[in-house]
Amino acid sequence: MEELKMTPWDVSGELNDSAYTKLVEKFGVDLINEKLIERIGKIAKGKIHPFLKRSIFFAHRELNLVLDDYEKGRPFYLYTGRGPSGKMHIGHLLPFSFTLWLQKTFDVHLLIQLTDDEKFMVKDISKTAIEKYTNENIIDILSLGFDPKKTHIIKDYESAKMMYYYATDVAKHVTFSTVKAVFGVTDSDNIGKVFFPSMQIVPAFLLSALTGQKMRCLIPYAIDQDPYFRVARDVLPKLGYYKPSAIISKFLPALQGSSAKMSSSKEESAIFLDDSREVVRKKLMKYAFSGGKDTAEEQRKYGANPDMDFSFLEYSFLEEDQKKVDQVYNDYKSGKILSGEMKEIAANKISSFLETLSDNREKVKDRIDDYILDPKKIKL
Repeated sequence: MEELKMTPWDVSGELNDSAYTKLVEKFGVDLINEKLIERIGKIAKGKIHPFLKRSIFFAHRELNLVLDDYEKGRPFYLYTGRGPSGKMHIGHLLPFSFTLWLQKTFDVHLLIQLTDDEKFMVKDISKTAIEKYTNENIIDILSLGFDPKKTHIIKDYESAKMMYYYATDVAKHVTFSTVKAVFGVTDSDNIGKVFFPSMQIVPAFLLSALTGQKMRCLIPYAIDQDPYFRVARDVLPKLGYYKPSAIISKFLPALQGSSAKMSSSKEESAIFLDDSREVVRKKLMKYAFSGGKDTAEEQRKYGANPDMDFSFLEYSFLEEDQKKVDQVYNDYKSGKILSGEMKEIAANKISSFLETLSDNREKVKDRIDDYILDPKKIKL
């Protein structure tokens, strides 16, 4: 079994429950418990996102303080991002659907950072290709339906003057030894990797800096990105801002199972946003890890394990009717539904989701400028 290795730029090894337990201990984050979920549920009027129910978003940093501020009528905002190094797959997009749910639930502003500069420094890819992926990724993200009045896109290259102004404030308080220790940077890495964390930390206080109104920032991110925000929590109070809060996710599983994550470089590991209905079905039938038994007879008798079944998990993330999800879960677990039938159900749900996104892309592709961050247009 390959030992788990994790930096913000590279993840390898098996991603199992034991690995996540070790990461929680190593990074010093808090697990999201039932009490915290119930508190969010009250604010969301009983509608809990599947990622919370199924512990995909499983840990946090001071989420309780964000909820305190919200209940007291104090503003906060969201910040998340995307490194545009290729086309997006469903594993990339679903965390953005959770961010959308947070935006709608709390009715707050959101910053989305496209780290095109980072990808040039850490990937063997041209600036021309990165620019292409950046624009395509933005359209993919916006196709989910974010509020144009409260959603602000930051492209690092285009926003370089503004970003650099505040990044130098961060950089002045971060030593080279800290970057080496926290991010795993070595003497053979380019110096861009040393400075870049300062750029990714900026949106964690940017809205406060631009508006002059000190407020908390809640950041949804996958656990491999935690090093940035451990450093941010150390630096930001020195600059007069709140420590950023976080709600942290596991990786969405690859088709072959939960021990690996979806990868853009492995076609068979992921369902891409431009996959046709036929391709989605073929991938599920051929590659999707099943929680069922080896034969139909065994599954009728003993049932399946939906909790480790890729097709059921993807279906449960996309189906908004919880009663339907519960029914499919029980039928699959009891043996009433077979693995092939579960894959068909998931293929239809995923394909419908992707087709809706495709329609929405046409509506937003010419409106990107409406979402680009403009400090003059921010109205809290």
